[in-house]
Amino acid sequence: MTVDTWLIFITTSLILTVTPGPSIILAVVHSVKFGPKVTLFTALGDISANFIQMTLVAISLGALISISDIVFMVIKWFGVATLCYMGGKMYFTPKRLEISNSCSIRQTISPYKLYISGFVVAISNPKAIVFFTALLPQFIDTTKPLLAQMMIICPTIVTLDFICVMVYAITANRFLRLIHKAPQYLNRLGGLTLIVAAIMLSISSY
Repeated sequence: MTVDTWLIFITTSLILTVTPGPSIILAVVHSVKFGPKVTLFTALGDISANFIQMTLVAISLGALISISDIVFMVIKWFGVATLCYMGGKMYFTPKRLEISNSCSIRQTISPYKLYISGFVVAISNPKAIVFFTALLPQFIDTTKPLLAQMMIICPTIVTLDFICVMVYAITANRFLRLIHKAPQYLNRLGGLTLIVAAIMLSISSY
């Protein structure tokens, strides 16, 4: 992976990871209830699950590459279409995010429980597998070793995801108000970004 490709990958991943999803919402709730410091374990659970999901996707992509380059190219175009579909659905059918903010006193909880809850929420989200399957092939060069590329791609996504979750957790109250007031704008922005990213990736890839 060239530096230019890596920078494009960072930009695309960063834009997409900042859009509030189940893991970010959970981190915000945990931060409000238990404080931003211990929410670190929620974020660790999230990225652990994401790493497992990316590993499964990488193994599947490796099998496809070994079968045929044509099959892999079909998967890449299917990925572009999937990103566009996900973006369109997010843009045109924004849903209001219901978050309880009734807790005014910080509670205590074991870091283990926070880690497990973060892991379960992330690993049980089927959209993550679909998203990784759609995104990763856009940056994979079939003429080069897959493992070396995934050793760059996976840590990059995990790091960006961790940073985004913790930023939301640290500024939980502000983002909680924003999500309550204008969830449709956040979803539309995220959906539009996803569509633009898919189009740009298809152009740059071919």
